[in-house]
Amino acid sequence: HMPAPGPPIYLFGGFVLTEKCPWGFWWGAVANVALSFVLKLTACAVQQKVIGGTLSNNMWVRQTCGVHTPLMRAIENVLRKPGLSAGKVMILCGGPDWPTSVMAGILRTSLLQCLLGTTPIILAVAPLALSGSFYLRKNGYGDMWARLGNFMFILSGVVTMAFWAGCAWAVQEEFAKNQEALNTPREEFVDLEWLSYLNGKVSAKTAVKWREVPRVVLAPFVVGMLGMTFAANLFMWQMQKCLGTFDVDGDISTLKWLGQDGLIMPMGLIGFAVVGASLLGLVVYKVWQTGYSRGPRAEALKEFGAEEAEWKATRRHEARAATAKALTSATVEDPSAQEVASLCRSITEATLGVDGAKKADAANADMKGAGGMQDDCVPGLPQESSRMVEM
Repeated sequence: HMPAPGPPIYLFGGFVLTEKCPWGFWWGAVANVALSFVLKLTACAVQQKVIGGTLSNNMWVRQTCGVHTPLMRAIENVLRKPGLSAGKVMILCGGPDWPTSVMAGILRTSLLQCLLGTTPIILAVAPLALSGSFYLRKNGYGDMWARLGNFMFILSGVVTMAFWAGCAWAVQEEFAKNQEALNTPREEFVDLEWLSYLNGKVSAKTAVKWREVPRVVLAPFVVGMLGMTFAANLFMWQMQKCLGTFDVDGDISTLKWLGQDGLIMPMGLIGFAVVGASLLGLVVYKVWQTGYSRGPRAEALKEFGAEEAEWKATRRHEARAATAKALTSATVEDPSAQEVASLCRSITEATLGVDGAKKADAANADMKGAGGMQDDCVPGLPQESSRMVEM
């Protein structure tokens, strides 16, 4: 069973529920709007917690999704804002349905806060659900209902486009406000950054040049490319000769799939066949490329893998220095001992973990009791980290 996109369900729900509702047309229409809204929130919750939450512990998934990149960090910052902030609403309502919910789970954001930020989606769901109900009444009740259905359909599109534009604005606004912080390295992302660095190096090392592809592989690849171009132009310029029409409120028993009077006409069938055959050229190339690059890839992994320990150590040092610099900047205006201690505690826990921070506190206490702790050492932070703060 494959997940179905929401909008067609909201639209066809108007046909089914409104027609079958025993309490009449308007109660059926309202029930469809309510059910569509609940269905949307339920889908978001399942996708975020069951799919995204499960995948959030997979290093390869997190690296592939780029949770360590400035773009994803900007989106994460916006989604973590409590309440109905404008940016969060725009991202949750304007982003692609399935990817947005799953990514929220991978970023380990709050489910309740994300559902709260998704509630304004009712502004797009309700008109689309009502358009299906209004289209149902166009036969026998006058053209006014058809025009109302068209209006609701267009209104839903306008609201959706507004959410899209707002989504882009929210991300850009976050970049404008926190560009330096978003590009600052963080220690928690060192492993992900290493995987991205390694993949880039290996990809460059194993890149296949055009002259290296044998003709027996190159020929079906080029033919497939030309076939795809032909099929795309065929459907673009001769759509009416390729595909038939069927009313969304028509009787499904009268639907005919193939034939000159069917949904897929003979010319359209030829176009689909060309697309399928053209894909074989890509399959042939991918199979050859996998075998051809297997050796160079293993050598590249071995070569660059030797750099892993040194690369990660350097990156961690850069991340800690950046954190210490941010701490210094944050305490310039109000360098109270309590505030500094609190911020230092946050750095220590981020660097050493909670258990490591407790051990550091115990060690500092022992050193202070023995007279070995420096006077300028910040409370709650080991001496090494304290010196980083001073830098």
